[in-house]
Amino acid sequence: MQVEAAFPARGDATRSALIAAAMEIFARDGFHAASLRGISEAAGTNQALIGYHFRNKEGLYLAVFEHLVAQLRQRIAPIVEQLDAVLKLPDEGLDRDARFDRYLPPLLRLTDGLVALMTKDESDSWAQLVLREQQAPTAAFAIYYEGLMRRVLSLLTQLVKRMRRGDSTADARVLVVAILGQALVFRSARAGVLRVMEWERIGETELAVIQAQIRRSVTAMLATGD
Repeated sequence: MQVEAAFPARGDATRSALIAAAMEIFARDGFHAASLRGISEAAGTNQALIGYHFRNKEGLYLAVFEHLVAQLRQRIAPIVEQLDAVLKLPDEGLDRDARFDRYLPPLLRLTDGLVALMTKDESDSWAQLVLREQQAPTAAFAIYYEGLMRRVLSLLTQLVKRMRRGDSTADARVLVVAILGQALVFRSARAGVLRVMEWERIGETELAVIQAQIRRSVTAMLATGD
């Protein structure tokens, strides 16, 4: 029994090692330049095990995104659940100020968390993968969008429309993208941010500065409509 139980655990460990190595190498080299040999060597496994676990290179790439989405969903689950819960509350009798008091705090918690996540060194690999897919989408982008972004964007769009009742769905979506873009730029344009801010890195002090400014900016953006 002990011997039999060890095989699945060993297989899971191998699979996890391959996904971790593949994430780093796909992020660094891109899908086409990455080699299965390099990935297997980085994972400390036999290259044939890639075929066993993932069938081929594309299967491994898609598995990386499935893993990435699962990890990100787990990280943002508390705030997503909070957004979902607050949107289920009736607000027919609330005036504009009361709606802002209800809906703005969870939105700002989301932007705070997103900036914190995007500026961490540990996000380098998966953020680079997502940026590559944004520029040249493959089947992996569907995994990322459908598995993570669709629900987040839908919840935020509903929230914006609750706060700004005169906005169309299209207007609300544009505003949501603009809000998220303020956080994402600190990853996508990280080198430029560090240079213009004369920072060596984004630590806790720098993060607090960014979060405070984005909170002010988001609040002002939402306050311009009804």
